Amino acid sequence: MDLELPNIAPRVIYASGSFKLTATMLSSFIVTAVLILFAVIVRVFFLPRWKKDFKHVSRFRMLVEWVVGLFDVNSKDMTDKYAGAVGALYFGCSAFIMFGILIELFGLRSPLSDLNCNIVLGMITFFAILIIGFMKKRARRLFHYLPIIPLVTDCVVPFSMALRLFGSVFSGYLIMDIVYQTGLKYGLPVILDPIFTLFHAVMQAYIFMFLSFNFINEAIE
Repeated sequence: MDLELPNIAPRVIYASGSFKLTATMLSSFIVTAVLILFAVIVRVFFLPRWKKDFKHVSRFRMLVEWVVGLFDVNSKDMTDKYAGAVGALYFGCSAFIMFGILIELFGLRSPLSDLNCNIVLGMITFFAILIIGFMKKRARRLFHYLPIIPLVTDCVVPFSMALRLFGSVFSGYLIMDIVYQTGLKYGLPVILDPIFTLFHAVMQAYIFMFLSFNFINEAIE
């Protein structure tokens, strides 16, 4: 059976002049809107209630506190006094990565299967390394770049992280597309797709956070 492999370039949904709306751009807008809506709902309807009633502990509250605590503890351990800003920044990035992969469950293409999206995420870490490194060491940070190797290493960071994330997400997208084309549309994918996508989403979000914290930790040591 001949398999039709998906294109690396995302499908163009709408075009007007030089503007083109692709499938991954649409997915990015949807994921961003969902995350903003979720944050507003938690902030307006849940946090005030949780602050007033410390004794009532729901599963949703435990989940939220565990996830926030995970980023808070790791950022404090690895980025010291910059933990407040770094933890919040990568909580948002990791949430976007996770839900950006989970959106595949609704039949949409993940924004992370577009290399452009991953380069943006990689550049966030690159600028975080530069800014926090200079804030910590001031002018001494310039001496770090006197040898050519550290300069090349830092410049490669955004592209290495982008390619790693793109390769992982697009390969998963490719595998599941092949599974759907094998004729097992009502068998294996029903079981395999949710499990694989959920595991992949959590793993990629955590790896991105862990690698970014390590790069920032190296910059301030």
